[in-house]
Amino acid sequence: MKFGGTSIGSAREILRVVDLVKKEPQKKVVVVSAMSGVTDKLNSIANRIANLPSTVVEKEVEKFHSEILAFHSSTVRDVIPNNPRLQDETLNGITELADKLKITLLGVGYLEDLSSKSLDYILSLGERFSVRIVSGALRSNGVNSLHLTGYEAGIITDSCFGCARPLHSKIKDAIPDKLKPLIDSGKTPVVTGYIAADEKGRITTLGRGGSDFTASLLGRYLGASEVQIWTDVDGILTTDPKIIPNAKLISRISYVEAMDLAYFGAKVIHSKMIEPAMVADIPVRIKNTFNPGCGGTLIVSKQEKSDSIVKAVTIAKNVAILNLKGVGMAETPNIAGKVFTLLGDHNINIIMISGSSESNLSFVIKRDNINRAIEVLNSRFTGNGIRDIELVEDVCIITVVGVGMHGTKGIAAKIFETVAEADVNIIMIAQGSSEVNISFMVPENDGEKTLKALHRKFIECG
Repeated sequence: MKFGGTSIGSAREILRVVDLVKKEPQKKVVVVSAMSGVTDKLNSIANRIANLPSTVVEKEVEKFHSEILAFHSSTVRDVIPNNPRLQDETLNGITELADKLKITLLGVGYLEDLSSKSLDYILSLGERFSVRIVSGALRSNGVNSLHLTGYEAGIITDSCFGCARPLHSKIKDAIPDKLKPLIDSGKTPVVTGYIAADEKGRITTLGRGGSDFTASLLGRYLGASEVQIWTDVDGILTTDPKIIPNAKLISRISYVEAMDLAYFGAKVIHSKMIEPAMVADIPVRIKNTFNPGCGGTLIVSKQEKSDSIVKAVTIAKNVAILNLKGVGMAETPNIAGKVFTLLGDHNINIIMISGSSESNLSFVIKRDNINRAIEVLNSRFTGNGIRDIELVEDVCIITVVGVGMHGTKGIAAKIFETVAEADVNIIMIAQGSSEVNISFMVPENDGEKTLKALHRKFIECG
C-alpha cells in the first residue's frame, strides 16, 4: 500500500491512512512519500543555500531548521496524542533527523557546493520524517509497525545520485530476507518511498515517481497479491480532468496501455513503476485515499478491448523538438546511435523519435534539457556530420491509447482527420511498436483544442 504526499499531507490525512491500513485484512507493507510540499521545500533550500553569501547562511539554515522541525513535530503531537512514551520516541527521532539536515545544509552553504550526492541526502529527509510519523501513528492505533528506509528494506541501487537504478541481482534476495521475517511475525513495515542506497550505504534517490517504483519493486520481490497506489484521484481517467471535466474513469487497463499513458503525460502513476509488477504479473490498483469506496483502476496483464477503440488521450507539455541536419550524417556510421548514447550519458532522455532521412534526425526532449542537449551535441558533432541543429519550441505531445487500435484499419487516418477538422497542424508523428498508441506533436497553443476534439470523437461519442 503506497501513499503519496497528498495522502499524508496533514495529521488528519495521516489518521485517514491509518484507518485504511487497519481495514486491509491481508499482510501488507506500507510505502510512504514525504508529506505534501516537503520535498519541494528541501530542494529549494538546498539550491538556495548553496548560492547565498556565507554571512547569511547560518541564519537561513536556522530558520528553515526551526520551520521543518516545528511542522513535523506538530504533526506528531496531533497523530499520537495519548501515548506520551511513543510521542516522545517519535519526536526524538524527528529532532535527530532535523539536526542532521541542519548540519548538512550548513556544509553546503559554507562550501557553496551542492553535489548530487549531497542533494540526495537532503531530499531523503522528507521520507525519513514521514515514515517515522506514519509508523508512530499506526503503533498508537494498535498496529504492530516499524519504520524502515528503502535501503533497510533491501533496495540497493547503483551510485547514480539523483536517478539511481536498482541492482536487481542484489535486491531479489535482500528484499525478502529483510521484510518477510517481519511480515510473518505480524509486523507491518512502513518503508520510505523514493530513497534507497548504493552498495556502500550512501543514500540515493530513485527519481521522479520513485515512491511508486519502490512499492512496485517491493511487490515484485515479495510476491505480493496486489500493489495499491493510493493517491488523490479516483484512478486513471480518459484524459486530464482539468482540461475536460467530464473525463471518465477507466476501471481496467493493461500494463502496456498504462505505461504508454504514464510515459506520455498521465500524472497518476509513473511509467517505470509498471515494469516490476508486469514482470511478476502482479495487479496494480490505483485508489483514492479520499474516496476509498470507489473501485479505482486495476492494471493487469491482459489487454481487453473496451466498447470504444480509443481508451484515453493525453497531453504532454514542456517539451521541444530538436532537428539535426547535415548531408554528412549519411556518411557517419551509426549517427543516431552515437547521438542518443551521448545524450543518455548526460542523463537527457529522448521522449519520442520521428522517422529520419539520411540527412535529418528529429527527436523530442524535455524543455529544461534544451540548453544542455544543444551544448553537448555541438561539442561532439557540429562540423563532424551535423551541419545544423534546429530547435522547435512551443509544441506539445498528444497521445492516443487503446488496445482496440491494434489491427483496426484506418484508425490513424480517422485520428488525423479529426485533428485536421479541428484546424490543427501536425508537426511530427510516431507510433509505438505495441500498436496501442499513436503520438504526434502539435503547436502548444492548439494542444487543448486537439485533446478535446479527440476525446469527443473517440470516447464521448465512441
